[in-house]
Amino acid sequence: MNVRRTRIAQLTLFLLALASPFIVFAAVSALRSTSNDPRQWLPKSFAETDDYDWFGEQFGSDEIAVVSWPGCTIDDSRVSEVSAKLEASPLFDTVLSGPSVLAEMTESPNGMSRSSALRRLRGILVGPDLETTCLVLSTSAAGQADRVAAVEQIEQVTVSETDLDRSELRLGGPTVDAAAIDRESRRLLFQLAGFSALISFVIASLRMKSLRVAMIVLVVAGYSTAVALAILYLSGSKMNLLMTMLPPLIYVLSISSAVHLANYYRDSVLDSKCNDPLRKAISHGFMPCVLAATTTAIGLISLVMSKIEPIQEFGLYAAAGVLSSLTVLFTMLPAALHLFPPKINPDEATKANPKTTVAHLNASSRYIAFVNSRHLPILIVCLTAMAFFGWGLPYVKSTVKLQDRFLPDSDAIQDYQWLESNIGPMVPLEVLVRFDKDDPRELSEQLNVVAKVQAEIQSSEEQVVTMSAVNLSSALPSGSSIRDILERKIINSPVTLKRLMEAHFFARTETEQLWRITVRAEAIGDLDYGRFAERLKNRIDPLLAKENARGMYTGVIPLIYKAQRQLLQDLFRSFLAAFAVIGVVLVFVLRSFTAAALAMIPNLFPAVVVFGGLEWINVPIQIGSVMTASAALGIAVDDTVHFLTWFRRGLHNGLPRSSALEDAFERCAGAMMHTTFICAGGLLVFTVSSFVPILHFSCLMVALLLSALVGDLVLLPSILAGPLGKPFEKSVAPASQP
Repeated sequence: MNVRRTRIAQLTLFLLALASPFIVFAAVSALRSTSNDPRQWLPKSFAETDDYDWFGEQFGSDEIAVVSWPGCTIDDSRVSEVSAKLEASPLFDTVLSGPSVLAEMTESPNGMSRSSALRRLRGILVGPDLETTCLVLSTSAAGQADRVAAVEQIEQVTVSETDLDRSELRLGGPTVDAAAIDRESRRLLFQLAGFSALISFVIASLRMKSLRVAMIVLVVAGYSTAVALAILYLSGSKMNLLMTMLPPLIYVLSISSAVHLANYYRDSVLDSKCNDPLRKAISHGFMPCVLAATTTAIGLISLVMSKIEPIQEFGLYAAAGVLSSLTVLFTMLPAALHLFPPKINPDEATKANPKTTVAHLNASSRYIAFVNSRHLPILIVCLTAMAFFGWGLPYVKSTVKLQDRFLPDSDAIQDYQWLESNIGPMVPLEVLVRFDKDDPRELSEQLNVVAKVQAEIQSSEEQVVTMSAVNLSSALPSGSSIRDILERKIINSPVTLKRLMEAHFFARTETEQLWRITVRAEAIGDLDYGRFAERLKNRIDPLLAKENARGMYTGVIPLIYKAQRQLLQDLFRSFLAAFAVIGVVLVFVLRSFTAAALAMIPNLFPAVVVFGGLEWINVPIQIGSVMTASAALGIAVDDTVHFLTWFRRGLHNGLPRSSALEDAFERCAGAMMHTTFICAGGLLVFTVSSFVPILHFSCLMVALLLSALVGDLVLLPSILAGPLGKPFEKSVAPASQP
């Protein structure tokens, strides 16, 4: 029997090792496929998304990159040289600069004066001093496919043509933002992930007091993470902002399961009456591990209820990763433990059924005795804490602002501050003025309406700048003099129309004539983009109604803002759905609705305390941070299931509740603390990231892990020790008497 098991174990590890090069290749390929496209955050079911797509069909993509540097002025010849080189690149469709547009606006015979042209370009292509300028590059489809390459080309060309140092360049715009996220994501995955694994290994070795067990646990977790990434790659998906958090999440959950199963094995080995520790460990650990993984997967896959594609994909692949890790757990871990069994401390093996050291046993007994005698005050304190922090949950805020995505001293924030101080606001919002195709007014008359709308936008309280066909036209004629008639004729001419269409400020469809007004708001500041767009709409729509025209308000940033608001609603619903499904699963497992409802209280504890606490300390939720809610539910349920498994086994064997509680605590508390400290130590490494969503993700995960530990080792025992624990006794059939 033992020889046969050894051969099976050897074959298992051999096959896993044989598959590892392919799995590692697929995992590394997945990590290198990072792509953060702003458009992927646009919910497909939103009417606003359809409007944005339609806008892109008429005017082209509004994704841009902005570049400037100290000394970049209207008369700087280097600007034209850089512009010419970049315009020849397939990564960009068009390149606008202050000098090129100024020359076009002032060219004779009908050009405006230089001073007038500069004033019209102020805040868009020319700074407040009317000297400092910039280049605005429209990113092509090829550039959007590889934004890091597009930004690197901007840097290389600009540095080579200007003899500047890279640190002197000032870059901004959606393309630059996405490239910065891509770069930071790759740094996290290829640099910090390795250091995180090292920290986890050191903590595991110290906490588990076995280098061999720690090595096995971490190899299992690492292999499980690689399998999850391989699934992502082989299915044709790519990494993005949220998927960056997939590896540490799967790693954390895999460590949790592996530590618990290793703990079952250790208990079996230390039981002198057990002749087959590995079989006993698997028989005892199989159901709780499967149940824990299943409930965790339910919590994660509930994210597919979101209307935002990256959230759906994250939930799907995270759930797949959790379930695939279960296969790795029950193949690699038993095989490794059989072939490389850990050494047992002789002092621990001397007792008949020792589960831990005498000191630890006494400490556990004293703690459970304290809980049994003080269960009501402990329960009241925990529930009061949940109520206090939970009060802030309805007021939790989210953010997508640039200044909340990067640290204040990061290059991205410094560049934006310089650009907004020396050029103008950087965040785009598009306003379309729409006329019927058969509108009787001439272009000059329609342009007058556009001018009124633009003036209304400029009069708003917010610090914004605008750009439209009005900026590119000479003073609009309003009289009946010969000069005014000639100027109107020029504006209405096919030459002017072609120029405005090429500049993407005018377009025609089969049913409409469209005039575009680009509005730019501050990236650094307190402006609420969504409310700003709504205020503009409320002010402009009545004006347009009087002019027998219509308006449309679109752009990437307002849509992402709307998506972020929708995100909170989606995640709240998905969390409730997961909570309900997991509750139903526990009803069947515990065979008691009351017991299942009580068991879910500690699982709610981490999310309520941590997310409610964020509102109390006025910290907004980042895009990545909200993903931790489902992870928290899964982690909490994981430990709860293992604790209740041992508690119910004690009841089944005839132990009174107090003794069953002590037995469960002695068997599970160590594994729970090991899991928490190992995972927390590995996750804290990611707090050095300059990308705030990742930093928040790691901090929140650590806080949730610690809160889950409190919920399972403080709140849950207080429930089980008091009158609320009676339903758990009723749900367990007593052991048959001989």
